[in-house]
Amino acid sequence: MFAPCAVAFQAGGDAVLVIGDSLEVGSGPYLHGALPGVSVDAEKGRTSSQGVRVLAERLRSGHGVIVFPLGTNDSPSNPAGLAASLAAVRQLAGDRCIVVATLVRPPVGGVSVAGLNRVVEQFAGQTGAQVADWRSVVRSIPSLLGGDGVHATGEGYGVRATLLAEAVQNCLLGGAAGVSGIPAPRDPNARPPGPSRRAEPALLPVSAAVDAFASALTRAAAPIGAALHAAETAATKAGPEPVLGAP
Repeated sequence: MFAPCAVAFQAGGDAVLVIGDSLEVGSGPYLHGALPGVSVDAEKGRTSSQGVRVLAERLRSGHGVIVFPLGTNDSPSNPAGLAASLAAVRQLAGDRCIVVATLVRPPVGGVSVAGLNRVVEQFAGQTGAQVADWRSVVRSIPSLLGGDGVHATGEGYGVRATLLAEAVQNCLLGGAAGVSGIPAPRDPNARPPGPSRRAEPALLPVSAAVDAFASALTRAAAPIGAALHAAETAATKAGPEPVLGAP
């Protein structure tokens, strides 16, 4: 089973606030292990617009990083709604660093989340937000996703928490907009963008690192212990999150 790697983290006055849905209900115990002192406010079925209201209530001057991986419960037919929510997050954040995440869920009424993911990518390109690329990781390792196509497995929640924690670390290190996920191969002949261009971060292509990542999941035999038990309990105790568009 997979034990998420702890990300080196020193708060240094930059407290981390996470506003999430049931995916953060599941990953929350792992986040607490990776980011000591993190505040996680997560609720099943939460939409991005609901998250904005919670953020406005919870945000304090000591929060230096905002993690806002919402959008899974938004309507795929209304990407403008997610765009408006993220714009509100940017306004509330001021000069704080923001972490967002790519989305994974089945289509609703035949409409996929591709439009919502484009909103996430455009937001990162325009604001410098860090992106935890959950979509690419799940595509590469489908076993991290549960049978409903929305929620993660116990191992998946650990991986998701690690992605978010790495993105937070990039924020605290002052990194430029980027994607936390599967490493991309470096092109030694690639030329950096000119100073007048602000490159929009593209999702990283799947590389040979996928095989190493999958092998690590298979080889790890140590039990996860209390953190895994807490994550699985939190994710399943109250039953599955309502899936948008389901009867």
